Amino acid sequence: MLVSELSATDLANFTTIERVCSALSLIGCAFIAVSFLSVREFQLKPINRLVFYASIGNIFTNVATLISRSALDNPLGGLCQFQAFLIQM
Repeated sequence: MLVSELSATDLANFTTIERVCSALSLIGCAFIAVSFLSVREFQLKPINRLVFYASIGNIFTNVATLISRSALDNPLGGLCQFQAFLIQM
């Protein structure tokens, strides 16, 4: 099935699912950040720092997916370019 064959309802459903999952992931990133910053023992191990830094990158991607299809209204606009920047980061 090609994207052009999807109905407006299908695209709206995909957007809703994408935004809900991104919001849940942002909650998980917040939990990681709060845990890492508040517990000294977590800061001592290199693997925990790696997880913390990876979650920062995940925040960028989640913000971009929260924008979702809204950026496609004006592909040459600033929102579309900002979304692309976040995904590339």
